[in-house]
Amino acid sequence: MSLPTLGIDAYQLTTLLTHADEGRLDHEVTMSFFFRRMPPGRRFVLFSGLRRILEHAAQMSLDPNELAALESHSAIGPALLARPAVGERLKALRGFRGSIDAMAEGSVAFAGPASRTDGSPLVIGGAPLSIYTPLLQVKTDLLRAKLIETPWLGFVNHMSMVASKAARVVFAAGNKSVMEFGQRRTHPAAALDAAWAAWVAGVSATSNVAAFARWGITTTGTMDHFAIQASERPGVSRAETERGFFEAYGRTFDGFPTTMLVDTYDTERGIRHAVESASARGTKLGAIRIDSNVTPDSLFRARQLLTELGSAETKIYVSDGLDEHRVLELRELADGFGIGEHIVCSPDAAIGIGAVAKLVTNGYGALTMKVAKGTGKATLPGELQVWRFSDHDLVALASEPPPGGGGRPMLEPVWRGEAPVKETDARADLAAARAHASEELGALPAELRRIDKASTPASRKLVASDQLVDEIERLVGEAC
Repeated sequence: MSLPTLGIDAYQLTTLLTHADEGRLDHEVTMSFFFRRMPPGRRFVLFSGLRRILEHAAQMSLDPNELAALESHSAIGPALLARPAVGERLKALRGFRGSIDAMAEGSVAFAGPASRTDGSPLVIGGAPLSIYTPLLQVKTDLLRAKLIETPWLGFVNHMSMVASKAARVVFAAGNKSVMEFGQRRTHPAAALDAAWAAWVAGVSATSNVAAFARWGITTTGTMDHFAIQASERPGVSRAETERGFFEAYGRTFDGFPTTMLVDTYDTERGIRHAVESASARGTKLGAIRIDSNVTPDSLFRARQLLTELGSAETKIYVSDGLDEHRVLELRELADGFGIGEHIVCSPDAAIGIGAVAKLVTNGYGALTMKVAKGTGKATLPGELQVWRFSDHDLVALASEPPPGGGGRPMLEPVWRGEAPVKETDARADLAAARAHASEELGALPAELRRIDKASTPASRKLVASDQLVDEIERLVGEAC
């Protein structure tokens, strides 16, 4: 079953049937996918999920069992059966048809208060207007538009959330390695998407073996407490069994750098056993990992002990529920960080990046915007283009001529008709997205790269073009 195609909200189908009654299924509409405001504490969003969207676009279809399930629904079923032409359209669905323009995966995006081209704040109806850099714009028939909104938002929200958080952790770590360890904190399918998004953001490795098998992402791991505890035997001290397992593990991977998990029982004793096990094999200890009670003081003591034991060159990797703020605190004392739930679940932005999808041009050719007076939920009308300059983004109507001054367009064609503009494989796309993200993140000014807990962090300057402002004022005036 092609369940992703039916991974939609029920109202997409209920309203689709009314659109069919009114003869609108073949109307060509334009939708914009964007977020209205920055997630709490964020200075940028790193866009990820485009590859998943294009994969979904290519496979859109419904099989007979799914159609039968729809026909059995208490409300949708009778309405669908009474309109056999709609059922036939759903049965004939074979992939996406239309056009998609998008930011390149790995681009940084922003939302915030708008200014006019003269530098003054953009105030509409007595209130400041916030604008945003759209992530993608989609033109298609109304039937397909109803089927893509929910799943595509899911990809964008989850994967951009992960990428944005991972980028912050990478910033905090400086030149130290960051490993994504989060797959046991989420659904296995979501864990693969998270490994992709974190790799785009610049992590050094993932623990997810499937991500290595599918895309070649560097995959690494140390050992678990389970393995050490499994070595316990009656009549043998834990000190002996822990040291024995360390020796056995080292023999298994002889010639490869190994990392010993030293805090199963007692961290200081575990460090001693790790060093002793390496000495027994006539080698030096490559690294240790500490997964509990990770503080600057505990890492200082661990480094002291390693030095006393003649193993000063041993690296120290740490995990223990870290986020970017703790990584920043520990950066000078650790050699690398394993981050789990604070990347893949991003508790401080757990609803994703707040991305939504809205109609911007309807099937009658009318530019439209959601005003929702007093709610702060206004959207921008029409197809847009974002022109990126070194110090600001200019958000303009796509029909406007390019501005002078060297700005580069952020939205590019990625799908036309029934196929992507450029056929590539997933590994090539991933490598390109990671390289692009590195360039984009590296170009951010220092105030947007900074990691702190400021309640009102620095923001990117966003400028609305004169023509866009005119359209906004016209549509808001018509809504009054």
